[in-house]
Formats: sequence, structure tokens, C-alpha cells
Amino acid sequence: MKNKNVAIIGRPNVGKSTLFNRLIQRRLSITSDISGTTRDRLINKCEWLGRYFYLVDTGGYTSHYYDSFQASINDQVEIAIDNADIILLVVSSGQIMREDEEIANKIRRIKDKKVILVVNKIDNKEKMDEISQFYNLGLGEPIGVSSIHGIGINDLLDSIVKDISQAVEILDKTPKIGIIGKPNVGKSTLLNKITKDDRMIVSEVAGTTRDAVDTRIKYKEQEYIFTDTAGIKKNKKTLNDIEFYAEIRANLTIETATIVLLLIDLSQGISKIDERLIGVLKDKKKPTIIVVNKADLLDPEDRKEELRNLEAHFDYATYMPIIFISAETGRNIPKLFEMFDKLEEERTREINKHQLNEFLIDLIFVKKPPRHNGIEVKLKYITFVKDVVPHFIIFSNKPEFLHFSYQRFIEKQIRIVFNLQNIPVKISLRSSYGK
Repeated sequence: MKNKNVAIIGRPNVGKSTLFNRLIQRRLSITSDISGTTRDRLINKCEWLGRYFYLVDTGGYTSHYYDSFQASINDQVEIAIDNADIILLVVSSGQIMREDEEIANKIRRIKDKKVILVVNKIDNKEKMDEISQFYNLGLGEPIGVSSIHGIGINDLLDSIVKDISQAVEILDKTPKIGIIGKPNVGKSTLLNKITKDDRMIVSEVAGTTRDAVDTRIKYKEQEYIFTDTAGIKKNKKTLNDIEFYAEIRANLTIETATIVLLLIDLSQGISKIDERLIGVLKDKKKPTIIVVNKADLLDPEDRKEELRNLEAHFDYATYMPIIFISAETGRNIPKLFEMFDKLEEERTREINKHQLNEFLIDLIFVKKPPRHNGIEVKLKYITFVKDVVPHFIIFSNKPEFLHFSYQRFIEKQIRIVFNLQNIPVKISLRSSYGK
């Protein structure tokens, strides 16, 4: 059975994102007193009493255009409403505002959707007495909650899952693709082209996407989860609070993604941010594809020259595949999916003990470890651990004396012999405590 979609909607600054965070039990959505903080739809899977549903956070809906993005925010809210099975209209304690009435009028015209009226910021008994006035919105019995203090949340969850039955949780092993990069390099445009859905707000203004946003799609019978993130800026000292938390989301995406797409805008060139991100991804052993956007601006010979330049520039991470695309036209996007499958196959490859033993014998035959101050360094045996990336553990009598150049030689041979050309590999050195 398909899990239900539950959309949280309401005017700006009624506490929708705080409620979202409370219901999912972690701080995913960025919260702020500044109107318009939440712009794109955030989606997270929730469980209550063994029943599962998808919770969707949205930006503040209003007919008053506080910023240039408001029309797009309103469009995103409309899409969330259309896709929802259950709508949570969130209002704030105190008096009913005209915008509350406008949204309630819109919702009352919707048929075949369950609507729950949530009165937020009910922090004490006096405010509890104010709830009755919200019956005037014509949406049935309101539920009073305090998203900050957790008051009334259990009652709200009971109401949400009341009509949800036989919801089944499935262990999700879907590949997670994180999209990162500088502001305004085409991350949201790429995701829109992949999904064929204007799910993200796309704008020429740097910093449009602030939250990390998950999108599940199917391509040739394989499902993927894509996460678009806010652009990562160079000078962290200039980040305001919202941008600071947005960068945290991007870092979280790097941590949780199966594969990371680092998007580079060809017209902007390679920046210090791109170099820093490549270094971070290399250090974290994160499978990465360097995606060069706006490739349609180059002819074939120029692309070859640009590829050589990129390979030389990122010579410390030569295993990272480089793919030229056009997010606008969709050029070479199928190649991305081919590479996803290749990276996943390499990342999850099994290597047996016999293969490892043969590899170590051949390795030593081709090139013995160099001596260290006259001390012979011996490689005793090797094991393999199926980790987030392939993990090889090599035991030596003197692992601390194994020269870094020989360690690079080992990695190069591992990549060649086991055909691990496109992903990071982890090599650990351990002491064998023997002569």
C-alpha cells in the first residue's frame, strides 16, 4: 500500500517548519523568524504507532509578496496540496489573520482530502482557551499544539494516522544521490530536468535553494533518491544564520549520500570552493562524479581540451569520473545514470580470499616494500571488508615504516587488479606482531 502524503501549509511564521522538525524528531528544516525561510518542499518519512507516512513541509503561502520568490513559493505550496492525501493547515494562537481565512477558503473548496486544522504556539492554559475561535475557519475541530514544547503532538499524530492502515515500512536501500556545488551553477535546473517536474524553485539569484530537498525518481526500473542543496559559499564569515544552516544541510548531504554529484559551471571556471569540495569528498572517501554543466557551449575539440585541463587540475582525485552535461537541455544526463550504476557495482563488489592472496603474492613479486633504515618491511596478509567503500586491510611486521609512495603503489594495483577505477578505496595498515 502506498504511504500517505501529509502536507503542512499555512501563512508565513506560524511555525510550520518547527512543527515539521518536531514530527520527524530531528532538526531537518531550517527555522527562522524571517518570512520566506522555507522555500522548497521538504519531504521526510514519519512513523507513528507502526504506521508510516510522508510529511511535506512548505513555504509560507500568502497573497502579499514579501520577496521576489513569493509567486514561486505559492506555486510550490499548490503542488504540495495537489499531491497530499492529508493537509495540515497550521495557524498561530491569537487572532485569526486575513491570510488564514484566505487559505482556509481555498482548502474548503478541495474535495476528497482530509484536512486537520492545527493551532500552533499553544503554550499555556490561557492560550488553550483561544482555540475555540478557530472553528470560524470552517475546517472542523482544531487541535492545539506547541511545536517548540511538544504539547499536543501525540494528539495530532493520532489524528494523522487515524485513517492510515496497513502502512508498511520497507528497508530503504535506494541509492542516494547528493547534488552539491557553488551557488547558481544549475543544481536545481539539473534536478528539474531529471524529474521533468518543476519541483524546485529555479532562479538566477544565488542562494535560492536553502534546504536540502529529497526527490525520489525511477529511471529504467531503478529507483534513486536525489538531494538538492543550497550553494556552498567561499567566505563563511559572510553567511547569515539561514545560509549557515543551509551549508550544514549540504555537509549532511555529503555524509549521507551514496554518490555525490559536484556540479561545476563551465562558464564560471574552477574556483577555490570547487577545489575545497573535491578535497573534502576525497578525504571522506565519498564516491563522486564531477559534473561539468553548460557543455553545450563547447564544440567536441574544446570539450576534450577542457577535460584534459580538469584532469590535470584535479590530479589528486583522478578516480573521480568527469561528465559534461547541459542541465538546461538534458544533454548527457543518461550518462549520469550509467555512471551511477557503475559506481554502485564497484562500491558493492565482493572480493574473495583467494583473489586477495593471489593479489598479495603478485604485488610483492612485482615490487617489494622498500627497507626503512635497513629494516625489512614485510607484507604478511590482506583481508577485505565490505564497507561504505571497498576496504582493504593489510597486515605488516612494520606498518609504520611502509613508505607513502609504496602505499600509493598498492592503491594503484588494487584499482587495476580489482577494476575499481571510479570510486575511492580505503586501505588500512595493521601490525601482524610477527617476524
